[in-house]
Order: sequence, then structure tokens, then C-alpha cells
Amino acid sequence: MKQLKLTPNLAWGLVLFGGIIECFWASGLKYADNLFFYTLTGIGILISFFAMIVAVRVLEVGIAYSVFVGIGTAGITIAEILIFGEEFSLLKVLFIVLLLIGVMGLKLSSKEVQSQEEKLAGDISQNLGLDEIVEVGERK
Repeated sequence: MKQLKLTPNLAWGLVLFGGIIECFWASGLKYADNLFFYTLTGIGILISFFAMIVAVRVLEVGIAYSVFVGIGTAGITIAEILIFGEEFSLLKVLFIVLLLIGVMGLKLSSKEVQSQEEKLAGDISQNLGLDEIVEVGERK
């Protein structure tokens, strides 16, 4: 069976996926009121951070984490306004746009090189046993 190689594009996809999942679990922290929803929130936290840990094996940690948090912040703010009836504020929207512009600027200025932070993230994922999970998934 062909082994899946973690490319920068796939890693950015994982960052995007993790950021979207973060929107759900962060809202879950506020609105969970029973064991089932707390469990779903916990699963969301695990999935989003697993995606980030795998992604930073290829990407710069600071840039990837900024994008991850930017997606979560923007997504949660938009969801709070559109779904949960939070007050709309032009200032809020302006600052979210500024945040996203800053995150995109960081992404565009990043270099896809192995750094000390990436090595540390790789060591942490290896120590937590996440490498074995990824290898098993890649073999399937």
C-alpha cells in the first residue's frame, strides 16, 4: 500500500481542519450543559490539537499556530453573532478582518524550513505516542 507523505499543503489542510474544529469545541465550552456535550467538547479538543501537532511536523510552529488560532477566533466570533445572537459590532468585525490580514501576512512571509520549534513539536508528538498513531493510519 502507498504511504501517505505529509506535504506542506496537506499540513495546511490539517491546520484549517483543526481551526474549524476549534470553533465547535470552543463554543461547546460555553454551551455544554451535560456529560454528552462535555464529552463532545473534549473529543473536539483532542482532534483539533492532534491535527496541529501533526501539521507542525512540516510547518513553522509560530505561523501554523497563528493561523489555527486566527481561524478559531474569527469562526467563533462570526458564529456567536450569526447563530447565538451576540451583538453585532462594526469594531468587532474590523478587528477580526485585521487579525485575518495579519495571519495571512504571516503565512505569506513564512519559510517552509525545519526549525528548532518543529523539532521540539516532533519530539513531543513522538513522546506522546502520536507518531505510532500516524504511522498506523499511513499504512492503511
